[in-house]
Amino acid sequence: MSCSITSGLTLGCKDSQGGLEYLYIADLPTYDTITTDVDGKIVSLDASGTPVTITFYKYETPKQSSSFTETINADNTAGTVFYQQDALMVFNKMESVKRDQIKLLAQNPKLLVVIKDGNSKFWSVGVTRGAELTAGSVATGTAYGNRNGGEITLTGLEPNPSYECAPAFVGE
Repeated sequence: MSCSITSGLTLGCKDSQGGLEYLYIADLPTYDTITTDVDGKIVSLDASGTPVTITFYKYETPKQSSSFTETINADNTAGTVFYQQDALMVFNKMESVKRDQIKLLAQNPKLLVVIKDGNSKFWSVGVTRGAELTAGSVATGTAYGNRNGGEITLTGLEPNPSYECAPAFVGE
């Protein structure tokens, strides 16, 4: 059976951090191969054996406000499995430049998102089928101490779990 398990998992050390530091977002390019290093991290997306050029834009978020969640969706009756990847991005301060960029994100049907988590690891969202903006809101807040800003959710529905990406993939 090709889906037989191959190893177990250990408990590991308590040296992990939660949260999302920031995101990189690009238009999902046309490619035919995901190239990974020996550790399985994405190093490039290739078309006919040549890495495609990807222009990533960095989206910063306030500390301890944004997150990444991957949900495994399995249907035993249908014999299917897919992975829903949700990147929740929070932003402060309503401004026209943010409004315009969020509008473009909402209109784009195929985004490539790479998040940097609290452990300085990079993870893909929508690398195969593209991610889309699926939810969002903005608000002024009520009290002087409330957030003036909003949040958006970028969702990928992928055939495989999120890939870890080499920092160089996004230009770091």
